Amino acid sequence: MLKINHPQVYIYSYQLSRESKAEVNSIWTWANNLWQHFSPEATPIPSKENLSDSLSEPKKFSHSNKIDGSFKFCRLDDSEGILARIGCPEIKENKDIEITELKQFNVNNFLLADSHENWLGQTIFITYKSENYQQPSKNYFRKVADECLENIFPEASVYPSFYRATELFDSPMFEYSYPKSKLQVFVYLIDDNIEEKLGEIIQPLFELFYHRHKITQAFIDSRKTYEFLRKLYAEIDKTITNLETAITELTRIECPTEVNPQKSVNIDESLKYLKTKLKKILQESLDYERALQLLEDRNNTISIHVYGYQQKLSEICEICQLTTNDLTTFTFFIERNSPYFQEQIKGDLGYFKHGTDLIKIAVELVGGIVDIEQAECDRSLERKIEILGAGLGAGGIVVSAVSAYVETPLVFRIPQAGDRIHPATISLLWSLLAVVIVAGVVGLINGTWKINGRLRLFGRKSASQLPDSPSQPVNDILREVEEVRDAR
Repeated sequence: MLKINHPQVYIYSYQLSRESKAEVNSIWTWANNLWQHFSPEATPIPSKENLSDSLSEPKKFSHSNKIDGSFKFCRLDDSEGILARIGCPEIKENKDIEITELKQFNVNNFLLADSHENWLGQTIFITYKSENYQQPSKNYFRKVADECLENIFPEASVYPSFYRATELFDSPMFEYSYPKSKLQVFVYLIDDNIEEKLGEIIQPLFELFYHRHKITQAFIDSRKTYEFLRKLYAEIDKTITNLETAITELTRIECPTEVNPQKSVNIDESLKYLKTKLKKILQESLDYERALQLLEDRNNTISIHVYGYQQKLSEICEICQLTTNDLTTFTFFIERNSPYFQEQIKGDLGYFKHGTDLIKIAVELVGGIVDIEQAECDRSLERKIEILGAGLGAGGIVVSAVSAYVETPLVFRIPQAGDRIHPATISLLWSLLAVVIVAGVVGLINGTWKINGRLRLFGRKSASQLPDSPSQPVNDILREVEEVRDAR
């Protein structure tokens, strides 16, 4: 049976400071539950109010000769953190204890905080001592580390899998995690000298893990934003495809050919449909732009905390008189994982920003089509008024001119053989004939009888096109939009 000396478990837990409906699951609830389990008669952990920017004085408890611990609290930017320690007092009785006794540290899985909307994550730092630790091989230390985790976390599904082996202060350390995990576990063999060094860097190490969890959380959030953008992009693409079909139908009305014969489509219904789709695209484009901005914010958050992480590394190096090459345990994350996170987000931004161009063209297209059809309807009504006005005016003139020569009184009786048409009737017929002739001439001049011909109202200086659009009429209409706007 493997044995170790004076094991200690340090739990670095962080959450955002904002208000939450899940306050019952906050790290403060977790800390109080943990405190009351080991020290039921002691005063619970104080409120999170009045936190300072540095770790508070430790609030200690003593459970037995086998277990004692402490809690420290701190505010970090927009977040708050708790550093809990649970371990064996450094007395003779706690030397060469069996690893299985670590199960007492985590009864009912109290060490892990419940996940909630404001939770950033936890780093669990397990240390132990061994009097003969320089003789065994590294495989032995890996076996000790594995058994430490298996006994502290009896359920294998709770703790992360082995990630990598490294060294800190020339002593073996094993990390159990993966890049996007909110739970990170280290098992570290220490001696009195290393323990003293860890005590000197307790504050920068606490902040280092904080920046690590902020970076990880920002990337996790970016994946949620990515999924939202992907679904929204698909919806917008589907809407534009439907619009292309509707626009193609409208072009068949305006310009029928043998291949695309004219179809009977209700213009008013088509206009209503296009206006509805225009409103939908505008709303979707607003959501799309907001999501893109949110994705950029995630990337900026990572950049900010990468800088903070590097600052804490420099601080640790200065305190311990080390170089960054001596801290590969911590530099690995900032040199390998963080660049991957940022490149992934930049790639997503590059892909989805093409969608904004697609949306702008679609909005301009639909707006142009609505303007075209509305202008055509208005022009058609204007022409009809001109025709009727000209015809009625001509008819009125004829009636006025002819009626001056009508002297025979109008008598209403049953027509008889040999009766002649009354001059008033002749005047009315001449008037109607004048209406028809003048209206016809005006109609021909205004092109009313060619209303099915292509109405070139709109155009464009530079031909914008929908990407990969299979519908040539769509691009033709886009070119028409600017011509009329320039003419105006």
